[in-house]
Amino acid sequence: MRLNWACGIGMLSLLVGLAVGSPSSAQTTPHKSAATKGEKAELVKELRVAHKLLAEADHDYDGHRARAAAEVHKAIRKLVGTHHPKTVKPGSTTPVAPPVKQPAVHEPQATSDAQLRQAQAILQGVQTQLKTRHPKAAANIKAAIAEINTALSIK
Repeated sequence: MRLNWACGIGMLSLLVGLAVGSPSSAQTTPHKSAATKGEKAELVKELRVAHKLLAEADHDYDGHRARAAAEVHKAIRKLVGTHHPKTVKPGSTTPVAPPVKQPAVHEPQATSDAQLRQAQAILQGVQTQLKTRHPKAAANIKAAIAEINTALSIK
């Protein structure tokens, strides 16, 4: 009986040692989700730049600029995973003050148009990357591009 017990423990130790220490069990490639997290972070960064361009453009474009910015914001929220904006910092009970909007400086129509075109170019690049992995966010980007097209057709 002792021989069988010792033999069983020896075999178990051998199997555990092979499973843990074998070169085939070691990971040689970076973790896939880490790469996708980095890619997603880069996409979110680009979307934030486009959103800022849309938000800072001076002219109204009959509300199409604002709707495009809202669609970009929805796409960012879908990628980041937050569905409701937080008004309180974690661990704090004091609400965060909203950013103070600076008085608008009237800029020429051509300057606003250029900002919208720049945002549109960014969104078109991001949209191709989002189509397969994040179809819902891609739909928001498509809607934002359509709003920008409409905005730019208004003179």
